[in-house]
Amino acid sequence: MQHEWEPKNQMRFKGINEQLRAGLRKGIIGIGIVMFAGVVGYRLIEGWNWSDCFYMTIITVSTVGFGEVHELSGLGRILTTLLIFFGVGLMAYCLTRLVEFLFQRSLTNVLGRRTMMKRIAQMKQHTIICGYGRTGSRVVAELQAANKPFVVVEQNEEITRRLGEQNIPYIAGDATEEETLDAANICEADSLVATLDSDAENLFLTLTASGLCSTLRIIARVHDPENTRKFQKAGATRVVSPIASGANQIAQLITRPSVVDLVELVTRDKSIAMQVFEYPVDEESDILGKTLAEARVRQTLGGMVIAIKHPAGQTAFDPGPDTRLQLGDILVAIRQPENGE
Repeated sequence: MQHEWEPKNQMRFKGINEQLRAGLRKGIIGIGIVMFAGVVGYRLIEGWNWSDCFYMTIITVSTVGFGEVHELSGLGRILTTLLIFFGVGLMAYCLTRLVEFLFQRSLTNVLGRRTMMKRIAQMKQHTIICGYGRTGSRVVAELQAANKPFVVVEQNEEITRRLGEQNIPYIAGDATEEETLDAANICEADSLVATLDSDAENLFLTLTASGLCSTLRIIARVHDPENTRKFQKAGATRVVSPIASGANQIAQLITRPSVVDLVELVTRDKSIAMQVFEYPVDEESDILGKTLAEARVRQTLGGMVIAIKHPAGQTAFDPGPDTRLQLGDILVAIRQPENGE
């Protein structure tokens, strides 16, 4: 999947690199042909053994200046002259193409990286994923599928190299440092996902991020569920424990398997004809201050409201038609895909 942030110039440079690779391959093939012709030529003209023919061809093509293996005949000298002429020409051609390829590749990386940093600096309402491990990579895949803007923060050089090859926007650095988060444009971000290797790193990251932007939504992964309260006190909006979530899902599959199947179908299966979405009620919203009946939500949003999350944190399920919508409310609704995006 190609991202919109990928520069057009980078695509042009990729085409140039392919041309240079093709030229380099042709040069190497040409040298191989010259070598083969030299070995066979010396064998036929001079009647030497194969090792002497190969050695004479090598020192001739490489122009190292060693003496002749055996006394050459007139035809042998003509062959040697041709080998020097074509060998030196092809070696120079290959060396030129190799230098061009290395220079062009370096230039492509520099320009591509510079353009990417400009794109990241212009991002708004994006998600910052700190750590590109098993969890972080899955989060990236989901955001790509939803076409949501994001940037990855990772300090492992091998991982950042792969991110660059996959055209995934990233910041190379320590996610717990303020300078790195500033480079990810944290003040304009909508949310931050903390999926570093340890709870200590994620906790320090949460403290740093909440200090830089108090309104940032921080979703932190915790390995030890007992550390959940520490993350909440540090400023995490949501704390996710893979152990607790996995155990809870297993228990639900045992006690209420049909409910779990339905939830997974609605939230994960892209082929099912139903979507769950959120609609925030802000100052510019036309439904602010109205009841659900007055707002005609089904006609306005094209879906049915199943819950309302209030700013204080409470969630009202199955709200009645007389429920009045307040500033900061978030409507949770379901709809048919053809009625939305």
